[in-house]
Amino acid sequence: MELTSAAGCLVQLLKAAQATLQATFDTELAADELRRYQKFAKPGQPSPHIVQLRQKQAAARQASSQSKQSFIKAAAAFVREAGIEVPQRVALEEFITHWIDANVPKDFSR
Repeated sequence: MELTSAAGCLVQLLKAAQATLQATFDTELAADELRRYQKFAKPGQPSPHIVQLRQKQAAARQASSQSKQSFIKAAAAFVREAGIEVPQRVALEEFITHWIDANVPKDFSR
């Protein structure tokens, strides 16, 4: 069975949405871990472990930004291919997130 171009865009959109959720989780996890260790850090030069945690947090933030850009790009392609009208004064990201919640089954896996 061959997918329509809109269905192919939807698959890419759902993958991008999953990547965005994962990147958000990773960013929060890195920030929590850094906060936990900085709370008990001695003043002065940061320990190598804290430096490593800061680098991990920076990498997670960058991945989060990239995944968000991919999500918006995939959302724009899907809306265009499916012919969905996005209401004025509503952010594409917000609209498509609500659209996914309303139209894609929760147990969708792939």
